[in-house]
Amino acid sequence: MPEITLAKKAGFCFGVDRAITLIEKLVSEGKKVSTLGPIIHNQQVIENLESRGVTVVESVSQVPENTVLVLRTHGVTKE
Repeated sequence: MPEITLAKKAGFCFGVDRAITLIEKLVSEGKKVSTLGPIIHNQQVIENLESRGVTVVESVSQVPENTVLVLRTHGVTKE
């Protein structure tokens, strides 16, 4: 059987961790939050955020009024 080596650290990179922490803070403060596209490529995390009221929009025009828009971790174009 091959040897399995576990990493000392696992989890999100700095940018993803920062984005998720920011969203969780906003939600805990009672703010409405949308992300421009999925915040990360992890469906379980997206579903968890959606269950807490975070919505995913595909354009700025879709952001509901009085909602904080968080840009996805890998950024967006100027358009």
